[in-house]
Amino acid sequence: MKIVLDPDDPTPKFRQLTDQLRRLIVGGHLRPGQRLISVRKLAVELDINPMTISRCYQMLEQEGWLERQRGVGMVVAASANLKEKMMDRFSLIESPLRALITDAREIGYSRSELMMLIMQNWGEED
Repeated sequence: MKIVLDPDDPTPKFRQLTDQLRRLIVGGHLRPGQRLISVRKLAVELDINPMTISRCYQMLEQEGWLERQRGVGMVVAASANLKEKMMDRFSLIESPLRALITDAREIGYSRSELMMLIMQNWGEED
């Protein structure tokens, strides 16, 4: 599980973590039934308060993304509700995408300039 929090991002660390975990689940990088790293261990790795991790896990559990299993810890939920969410991957990026487009327009980027910037930052993955 690769999670990186950006200290320069004005988005709260709680939100960054929650969004990244959702993306990892929807993208299939975390699969139903897969165990998540413990709160303490992740807090040490990310150098943030364990309560932040705990709140994040609780929120994702309430939303149906995660479930607590006795003796195992927190795992990715295997519910039908999760499958529906996984099919609607666009909903996870729609709001940040709209904000990016709005910001780009406000500072004078053209559509082609923004697309070029996105392609340059996409990397060699595809």
